[in-house]
Amino acid sequence: MRLVHAGLALALFGLSVLSPAHAQDSNLDGIRATYQDMLELFYRPLAPADLLSAGWNRLQAEATQRGAPSPGPLPDLSSDPDAAFQTFAQAYSAYVANVTWTDAAATAVESGMADSVHEGHTHVLSASQFQRFLTTVSGGQESVGLGIRYGGNPPSLVTAVAPNGPADAAGVKPGDVIVAVDGHDLQRSDLGSLSTALSGSAGSSVQLSVDRGNGRQEITVTRGNYYFPPLEARVLPDGTGYLRLTDFVVPGTQLPDGSDVLTDLDRALDDFDAQGVQDIVLDLRDNGGGSVQTADEILGRFLPETARSVYEHDQRGHESYDIASGREHARQLPLAVLLNGGSASASEITAAALHEAHRAVLVGQRTAGALASSELLPLPGGGALQIAVAAASTPETHTDIDGVGVAPDVSSTDSRSIDDYRNGRDPQLDAAVTALSGVPPPAPRQTSESGITSDQVDALLQAVLPAESAIPTNDRLTHGSRWQHMDLIHPNQLIDQNGGAPDPIALQQTIRSRGYQGSVVATYGNSPGDLPAVSVEADLYAAADGAHAAASTNDLPDLLQPVDAPVSLGDETVGYRGTWIADGTRSVTWRRGRIVLTVAYSDVPGFDRPETLVALAQAVDSLAQNLSLQ
Repeated sequence: MRLVHAGLALALFGLSVLSPAHAQDSNLDGIRATYQDMLELFYRPLAPADLLSAGWNRLQAEATQRGAPSPGPLPDLSSDPDAAFQTFAQAYSAYVANVTWTDAAATAVESGMADSVHEGHTHVLSASQFQRFLTTVSGGQESVGLGIRYGGNPPSLVTAVAPNGPADAAGVKPGDVIVAVDGHDLQRSDLGSLSTALSGSAGSSVQLSVDRGNGRQEITVTRGNYYFPPLEARVLPDGTGYLRLTDFVVPGTQLPDGSDVLTDLDRALDDFDAQGVQDIVLDLRDNGGGSVQTADEILGRFLPETARSVYEHDQRGHESYDIASGREHARQLPLAVLLNGGSASASEITAAALHEAHRAVLVGQRTAGALASSELLPLPGGGALQIAVAAASTPETHTDIDGVGVAPDVSSTDSRSIDDYRNGRDPQLDAAVTALSGVPPPAPRQTSESGITSDQVDALLQAVLPAESAIPTNDRLTHGSRWQHMDLIHPNQLIDQNGGAPDPIALQQTIRSRGYQGSVVATYGNSPGDLPAVSVEADLYAAADGAHAAASTNDLPDLLQPVDAPVSLGDETVGYRGTWIADGTRSVTWRRGRIVLTVAYSDVPGFDRPETLVALAQAVDSLAQNLSLQ
């Protein structure tokens, strides 16, 4: 299996169907990239003139808001994508030549195009917004570390405090009501700016006035880094295992505390076994989603290896399914999933797949109805486009969720009062525990793995992963920081890593017939989630014949186009160029004995660096020659 991207759950690739972007005009490059990505990748067909007109209309609105001269009407546009953009680019360049707010003008056009499709997963991040996103991925947020419920009664109730964060250290508690910030009493009209008021540089302080039911208390919080762990695991007083997941973090990503969410999940399930837990609540309330690959991994802990997780289809007529990871936990228990209107995207995939497999009872409120397969595409100007590339629905009945949501089996509203937050009570959670009383035990574990453990795979293959200092750099890839490291031991994990398949069960059987045993995968780059990035994958097979079958077969013809390899290595070498959502990726696959090695270089299309790909492949091959597994 060839690695087609740099390991991100939301694959970070652009697409170039028009003439290549010119690096000297990054603003126009960003507009061009947004336009062509929308035309080629959005899951519904779009008309070029409609997109460009929407961008121009937003530019007119931006000019009006700034009190600047209007750009005037947009000339008539051709139905041909190239010709339409050329006309637009001439009019745009003529206008922005006389304004000083060129960055804002470009962002306005890009946002206008993205927003015109009225799809919740499709929007533009400005350069500053994208950098804040990357900072969040890296765990470097600076503020006070509070979860706050806005607009309710009371309007600024603290619902969560980041463990060991600034607010926690200062003594802020769930159930506190923030009534003033730095001496300024909060009104409902202030709530929109409360988050900004709490933010600030590390080391600065903010004065909070909080009400705990016995008058105001003044608390000084020194701002700094904070971190909300995405997984909370504990045993409830009645003996039920409780798992709260707040984010589907990309698999293999090292969290700020040094942990990994899937490792933590497996450890929690083992702890539940040791404590005699008889049933489990999976709490996905207010989990807005994240990595579909992580959803597949989590589903794999509760579903057999033949269970599909989501069905996707797009404007090209391409259909595919993701599949549960096949990593079933040894001891299967009755399961309830707790949901609310903040449960979206990957949360809805998880809940719907468990429900269609008759594996869980759903408790709470209807979910957000925000489900589409989306990609996050860095743009040449420094921003990014998140775009829905495929419509997604339930795996077995193909029931639409987007705009509809997933309905619970047992309805329960979130009626937590201030006292409930202060005393740790949760009536909705109580309803989920009650619902479990009627859930029968699930079927016995059915998975069939290779017999090798993740630790064993890592011990056998990790020597092929270069040290960060050995990653070749260039004018764009300036740092080789490793931000992702995964160990795979099931064919399904290999399938999900590359975005599913039209028939994942058949592909699973094919991979298994080759004697697949496991893989290590690592991703390196300037920062997590950004481009360019490089990745290294090593797949281990039981014998050289199986490795030959894997290395010589393209299992991903929709995403990979064979090309001449830029370097010859090992027993056989194949080069690939990414297409569609993988455009911008170049990779080399080769075999050494029973190991198949792949290195990939991913960037915005038009910024190929083949010399970096070759240098990385040679470095990995040098390491692989020292293994005793050939």
